[in-house]
Amino acid sequence: MLAMLMWCGVGIATAHAEVKTFCNPINIDYGVREIKGAWARHGADPVIVLYKDQYWLFSTWDVPGYRVSDDLIHWKYVPFVAGPELVGKTYTAAAVAQVGDWLYYTEFGKTTHLVAIWRTQEPETGKWEKVTDVPPYADPCLFVDPPSGRAYMTSGLEKPIHGVELDRETMKEVAGTDTQLMPAYVLGTPIVNGWEVCTWDNSETSPGMRSTKTFNPCREGSWMTYYGGKYYLQYASPGTTVPGYSDGLLISDKPLGPFVYSDYSPISRKDSGFITSAGHSCLFQDRYGNWWRAVTMLIGVHERMERRIGLFPAGFDADGIPYTRTEMDVPVVLPEGKRDKDYVNWGILSDGKEVTVSSELEDHPAKLASDENVRTWWSAKTGNAGEWLQMDLGKEYDVRALQVNLAEQDYHPTEGKDVHQFVVKASADGKAWEVVLDESHSEVATPDDYVQLAKTMRARYVRVENVFMPGGGKFAVSDLRVFGMGDGAKPQAVAQVNAERDAKDRRKVVIHWSPSDGATGYLVRYGITPDKWYQHSRVRGGDVKELTLYSLNSEPPYYFRVDAINENGVSEGAGVAKTP
Repeated sequence: MLAMLMWCGVGIATAHAEVKTFCNPINIDYGVREIKGAWARHGADPVIVLYKDQYWLFSTWDVPGYRVSDDLIHWKYVPFVAGPELVGKTYTAAAVAQVGDWLYYTEFGKTTHLVAIWRTQEPETGKWEKVTDVPPYADPCLFVDPPSGRAYMTSGLEKPIHGVELDRETMKEVAGTDTQLMPAYVLGTPIVNGWEVCTWDNSETSPGMRSTKTFNPCREGSWMTYYGGKYYLQYASPGTTVPGYSDGLLISDKPLGPFVYSDYSPISRKDSGFITSAGHSCLFQDRYGNWWRAVTMLIGVHERMERRIGLFPAGFDADGIPYTRTEMDVPVVLPEGKRDKDYVNWGILSDGKEVTVSSELEDHPAKLASDENVRTWWSAKTGNAGEWLQMDLGKEYDVRALQVNLAEQDYHPTEGKDVHQFVVKASADGKAWEVVLDESHSEVATPDDYVQLAKTMRARYVRVENVFMPGGGKFAVSDLRVFGMGDGAKPQAVAQVNAERDAKDRRKVVIHWSPSDGATGYLVRYGITPDKWYQHSRVRGGDVKELTLYSLNSEPPYYFRVDAINENGVSEGAGVAKTP
């Protein structure tokens, strides 16, 4: 029986070899593509479907195919090989669902032309047959109603989400069923939900998704789930290139509504931490019945559409409220049965630690490789073999896992393979080194490589040595992240917290707390009931004692708690603040 720490009602594993883990963003090559003259790796708008006991992942611009996995960790690429409209081209925001014994597929309709619906019973072959043509849906979602077996399509982008019934045999629209499922924001009217304000931090004064312009939120990327007799319609907002890209929720007793907005929205959000954004997601169950949410995550540096895919534990509480656990930036536990834990109880040992390097560009110094920010990075002056980065953790720790996040510094398309080749070593004294990850002969690109050590290693130093960088690029690391067990005390619990809600703009709140001795950061948790801490914002720095949020729903009261964090663990806040 695994030793467990029960935290906020959810298990966090303390064992090591007995659990299998992965770390977000998921470790696939993503593929480099040109977007408006810039080269960047990209993955977004994921759909994961369990079909014939395997997981099938479709994501925007995965050129030109999809991926299959037996375990949600290791993914094999499958190219489309049949269907003239599919071969050799990209796709955006695929809709995929099992209908009967078939796996059906369609995609974002970018033009006024009809879009095909395809199906297969052998997705491993890449061969699909055409079923019919349908109107050009924006961000479509295929949904089969479990009680009735009837098929539906929801869709919408920058306009209200609509739903329509499809004939299950022909997949044509059933006449007269097209229904608007949510109201539209009217240009110039106030935005009611703060989390839908389309700017960098949801304030109306910060830069917007499109330069400094603010505009009505996109309402896109719909996804329908049936659970406990209710229909849960989620939608992504306010826009994919801001950190607060999230999924809101509407609930109904019928697949075509009427739907009612849930004040528990957003149900999937990650506005802070190493990598942000958790919108345009899909909710699915694994072969053991555990709920997962695959989300779109943001980098947006080389190009504003530079994105990644995250996979987070999810579920429904006893009251039928869906939640997504995005708050912990440590490895996620992959259960091999019914889930009884979400995250490992390992600390981030690398946060802010000293880094020395072989060389560095002036604008990309060594310290950026340990700042817990995927949008910044250290870069060597060359991409030559032998360029290196070395981290001093400050003292010896029990190291359990590490993640090497690479940046595409000065990448340009060239002849040859798109592969990352490097070696990671660890040492207790900086003299005797042990290889813990050998990618020196890798035949794939691994921009977000992760390894869980087979056994705990006692180490103080971690070193990454370059062998080969693709695209003629320089050796660059956005973060070397090291996970393990701190051997000190957890921080003191935050004793006092108060929250001041803006009287004129109820979307805004300022949270104050008493700093915690020993804390290196804080997790500000909040929600509309005191037992459902489903929203959060992570704060880096032990001396920080204030946070302003602009993301609240206008109507309901809110509760706030501040947990203290360091490399030894998390201390739940001792006080709770409430706003009217």
